[in-house]
Amino acid sequence: MFRLLHLADVHLDAPFGGFGRDADARRAQVLDAFRSVSDVAITHGVDAVMISGDLFDSPRPAEKTVIAVRETVRRIVENDIAVFAVPGNHDARALAPGLYAEAFDGAVAFLNPAFAEPARIERPAGELLVYGAAYDAAEEPDPLATFVRARTGSPDAAHVVLLHGSVPGAPHWGGGSSLPLPLDGLRSLSADYVALGDLHRFRGPDELEGVPGCYPGSFAAVDLTEAGIHGPVLVELSPAEPPALTRLSSGVREVGSPTRVNVSDCVTDLEVYDEVVRVLPPEAYPSIDLEGEPIYPLDAEAVRLMLEERFGALALRDASHFFEIRRLEELAGQNTIAGHVARLGLARIAEADDPDERASLEQGLRIALRVLEL
Repeated sequence: MFRLLHLADVHLDAPFGGFGRDADARRAQVLDAFRSVSDVAITHGVDAVMISGDLFDSPRPAEKTVIAVRETVRRIVENDIAVFAVPGNHDARALAPGLYAEAFDGAVAFLNPAFAEPARIERPAGELLVYGAAYDAAEEPDPLATFVRARTGSPDAAHVVLLHGSVPGAPHWGGGSSLPLPLDGLRSLSADYVALGDLHRFRGPDELEGVPGCYPGSFAAVDLTEAGIHGPVLVELSPAEPPALTRLSSGVREVGSPTRVNVSDCVTDLEVYDEVVRVLPPEAYPSIDLEGEPIYPLDAEAVRLMLEERFGALALRDASHFFEIRRLEELAGQNTIAGHVARLGLARIAEADDPDERASLEQGLRIALRVLEL
């Protein structure tokens, strides 16, 4: 049995703009977590580390970042663990031809956009053959058509393929800078494992309709939409058998799964803040959906700023409804400026057929009533 450590989409030096004041610290944490890949590989006794593209967020990373990668790769190789990598679309070889060659000194970086002869290593489990095609959608839009399975005299040989591209159903399938990888084409490779990169959410063989491989997802959440565990995947591989996959955490602070918080009983923004803090664990960056029918025009931006001060960064969606309660109808019956605004707003909302227009009108009425200090 072979043991592999598969990672992709580390995005070193990414701006992490959505993480606010934590952005600089998060860049450092992600680099430190990548440095620890050498320890993870040694601890788990892997035969090889597979990096499936977008190790860097751009083709021009900081020099200190390239040095850190090169030294990490050297530590892995010095412990008799092979390292294989392909560039992705963010760090494409067409934009920076020498980047992967420099960063992977002593390892194997596949820089040809078409498949060629595989790299071969001998391990106690048998012969491991690794094939790679560098991302270059312009020069080679169909790398799968260039694949030729190599012959080997070893009955215990395992064939592993590295690719960076998207499969059907991915958000960017067939668009922009994506390299489309049809599932039937991936299955036709007859590989024992396909180490994929590009998608930031984990997708295993079940979601890949039987392709014996996976997307490990981003190494650490790149933005606040990427909730849950992120990190490499430990692969236990025996030829002609389905791979066994174990997801590992990179150790970088995660984004929490969306949490619904009912704010119907809250009468101030501070009470909303307190309710959110009460129900959320402090470990992860929170992802919050406010819901319910508060009896006052909730200021979601004020709540977000208070929570950001506590948690560093968060995703906040306001799905509460101030406009569906009796209090607003009572207000509309009053002979006041606020009552007049409420009547006009409710009339416009009632006439709106489009959900997006209705939501926009509701938000506008909420702001107007807040200005009037309802």
